[in-house]
Amino acid sequence: MSRLRQANAITLFMLAYLLSYIDRQILSLLIGPIQADLHLGDTQFACLNGLAFSLLYAVLGFPLASLSDRKPRPPIIVAGVILWSLATMACGLCNGFWSLFTCRVLVGLGEAALAPAVYSYLADIVPKEKLAGTLSVFFLGSFLGSGCAFLFGGSLLSVAQHYNMTSLHAWQVCFLVVGLPGLFLGLIIATSVREPAQRRVAGPHVPAAQAIAFFRQHKMFFSLHMLGYTLLAVTLFSLFSWMPAQMMRIHHMSHTELGLVLGSIVIICGSAGVFTSGRCIDYLTHRGVVCASQIVAVTGAFLACVPLVISVLTTDRHLAVPCFALAFFFASFPMPPSATVLQIVVPVPMRARFSATMLFCNAIGGLSGGSILIGMLNDRVFQSPLAIGLSMAIVAGTASVLGGVLLLLCMPSYRRLYGAQQHHQHVYDAVSTGVREQTA
Repeated sequence: MSRLRQANAITLFMLAYLLSYIDRQILSLLIGPIQADLHLGDTQFACLNGLAFSLLYAVLGFPLASLSDRKPRPPIIVAGVILWSLATMACGLCNGFWSLFTCRVLVGLGEAALAPAVYSYLADIVPKEKLAGTLSVFFLGSFLGSGCAFLFGGSLLSVAQHYNMTSLHAWQVCFLVVGLPGLFLGLIIATSVREPAQRRVAGPHVPAAQAIAFFRQHKMFFSLHMLGYTLLAVTLFSLFSWMPAQMMRIHHMSHTELGLVLGSIVIICGSAGVFTSGRCIDYLTHRGVVCASQIVAVTGAFLACVPLVISVLTTDRHLAVPCFALAFFFASFPMPPSATVLQIVVPVPMRARFSATMLFCNAIGGLSGGSILIGMLNDRVFQSPLAIGLSMAIVAGTASVLGGVLLLLCMPSYRRLYGAQQHHQHVYDAVSTGVREQTA
């Protein structure tokens, strides 16, 4: 694949991830008007924001990942983009909890097709020593998308409130508008991205039983790795999901002001964090540091904890905003290593399915579990919307520390697995070279 086609594919995938996060995160900004119009509590809103999205996103990630291991990946990506875009627009036609819940489930179904297929695709066109940096470019889409959802969502809501000529609520108009660009992007990907001519497939399709056996063979590493990154996902998704409510309830920000502040932080600090993380991993890997990914992720986890807790507990807006920016910068560090490690140590035919397993853990535990736990603490323990900061500090702060500890504990098992995979790859390369020489 030429460098131009490679760059084109990476850019389009990043834009798809960007739009997926706009469609996913716009709900967090609209918490006020949606709760008012549909009469929802924090727990119900958390179900819409986390559980509804993650249901099919998590479960169907496995068959879609298996499909990505065997079939051309661009059509899978295109189908996902178009589905979640249509489902987002359908959210704008909902007038009750269950109809909105159903549409959010379909948004999650569409987005489930994206990440496993893209991970597998990029690992085929990018050398190992540059994979973390390339994945960091893809992950930029999550922060650019979330930032745009906050940055422009507040202004869009204000415009919809003042110039709405329809019978729809302003928040419904927002869903219709933000879902539309995905339809055009899906068509662009369909016409410009092709499957690599030389796909890295090491042997025939591997049955699920063999993938499970590989997991069990290295269960110490995979258990610690996935649980650790799930806890770090709790930290990051808690900031995504509940920081708008925190800023509006405690610091009394308007939607427009909130969008400008949070949007700028998410775009600048999130993008800088994920880019820094990927480059640090590539640098350390080039220097021969085997556990480069874990070192970078653990550093981010520990450094994010203190500013995170300060940002959600202080009543001083001038302290809360810079602390949130610092926390978000470090909380974004774990995103590239969580995917990079699996692409390196998992055999090629199993990569997409292990990536789907990681996404399942992140969705159920990180996005859904963390968000619902915060909502339940507000509604049932503290029984006050103003306790949102304390709930976030307990859930997100604890998860950040525990996640970092688990990743430290998984380093020895990772070294063993990495060494075994390197040995197998050397044997495979030697056999392949011998076969080519005999053929020549």
